[in-house]
Amino acid sequence: MDTIQLNRRANLRTVLDELANEGITGAVTRASILGVDDRELLAMLRGKYISNESAREIEWAMQRREGWMDEDHRRESLDT
Repeated sequence: MDTIQLNRRANLRTVLDELANEGITGAVTRASILGVDDRELLAMLRGKYISNESAREIEWAMQRREGWMDEDHRRESLDT
């Protein structure tokens, strides 16, 4: 798997954790907030390719700048 896909999957988990911390835990609700279908969200978490379109939609929904999903942010979470 390429680095961008690894980063997107890790960042997807990060935004799902953020939603959970806000009390938003239902799969359908989280998927709706992120602008993706709930089955698609589950598939992405299980390893399905995360398209550019889906990555940009998630960034927009979570108020992240374009390209954020493609970058490695794991170290940032260790620093906080």
